[in-house]
Amino acid sequence: MALGLWARSSWGAAPLTLQEVLDTIASTHPEFEQAERKVDQAEAKAFAARGAFDPTLSVYGNWNPVGYYRTGQVDAVVQQATPAWGLGLYAGYRLGWGNFPVYKGELETLSGGEVRAGVELPVWRGGPIDPKRAEIQRTRILGEAATYERDATQLALERDAARAYWSWVAAGQRLEVARDLLAMAERRDEALREQVDAGAMEPIKLVDNRRLVLDRQAKRVAAERKFQEASLDLSLYLRDAQANPLRMEEDRVPERFPEPVAPDALALEREVQRAMERRPDVAALDQERRASEVDVRLRRNQRSPDVKLKSFVARDFGDGPPELAPTEWGVGVVMEAPLPLRKARGDLQAAQAELAGVDAKRRGLRDKVGAEVRKAYVVLLAARQGIELTARQVEAANRLAEAERERMREGASDFVILNLRELAAADAATQLIDAHADFQRARAEFLTATGRSPGG
Repeated sequence: MALGLWARSSWGAAPLTLQEVLDTIASTHPEFEQAERKVDQAEAKAFAARGAFDPTLSVYGNWNPVGYYRTGQVDAVVQQATPAWGLGLYAGYRLGWGNFPVYKGELETLSGGEVRAGVELPVWRGGPIDPKRAEIQRTRILGEAATYERDATQLALERDAARAYWSWVAAGQRLEVARDLLAMAERRDEALREQVDAGAMEPIKLVDNRRLVLDRQAKRVAAERKFQEASLDLSLYLRDAQANPLRMEEDRVPERFPEPVAPDALALEREVQRAMERRPDVAALDQERRASEVDVRLRRNQRSPDVKLKSFVARDFGDGPPELAPTEWGVGVVMEAPLPLRKARGDLQAAQAELAGVDAKRRGLRDKVGAEVRKAYVVLLAARQGIELTARQVEAANRLAEAERERMREGASDFVILNLRELAAADAATQLIDAHADFQRARAEFLTATGRSPGG
């Protein structure tokens, strides 16, 4: 149940897994939702661009009941643009009645009106590509780019979630070390108190051990604070069904880290190449380049003269002047071209510059991806070696601490030396925890650098 802005874990005491965290991101994280809305926006723009080929209906009416020429007109036309080489079609009906002047005789029809149809075909400009078709292509490509950008956002969120998760696991295990260290001092305090009460030990030694208890209590409090901070960081990526952040309790902390697997040095260059193929940010930029190529093709086409072939057919029906009865058919050609073509040439230069900029950005991104993969590999390898070295330190520190406790029982040591040995063992244990956490964070970094989920 939510408590304010926070919800407590109610999944039982089973250890929390990284996959549980990652599974909630796509459905509850605000940044992913924002990226998803951008995909919806891109799809809506692509849908709107297809509306350029929607048929259009135009209706015109006019009536002049007063005056020397008493006339009326009704004209309706349906126009349909098509993606077939920019071909345009139209069909219409018009009716004109009354006494028209000679210079407006084309407005008169027979009593049943005139039905007409026609086509318009661009020969040069607008044939291979025109603004309508270019916009459809661009919006479709940019929709695909938005999908890849959403995937890139998810991958980045999963990487950050993995970092937060392993930091939380490490904080929980460090807290357990601090509590174990305090528990040893408290058990010793009870034993010493019995010896002091029995007169077998000086009271000052009990005071000295009590100082150790207080010092370790302070360390436990600091570890608890660190764990709460890590829980808050993790809660940004782990949310309930209402998208409220979930704070995990200590009983959900795994007891141990996964066994570290050494990276394969021989596969490094293969991973670099696969990263270029898998990374969604690379794919998004590739789509952006395709969209720029569409714009260049359009601008290059727009430099051409606008030459159109036209043809029409018309037929009147009903009663009226006999000269209006025959079927009409005609063809024509229209050409238009701004002579300097400064706008078209300038638009082409701008589109080419944009494409060159995208190419430069792609080269930079590919270099960056290669560097990220190689850097993550180096960090991962170093973290694996750090675990091996720290594990040896833990073994040595534990042996020294146990030997010092034995000497203490035999009366050959004192609390100062024993405390130092136990602190050294606890410090080595926390270093090993941190080494494991560093390895898992490095592994998450390496996987996401190669375009894979850190949960893989």
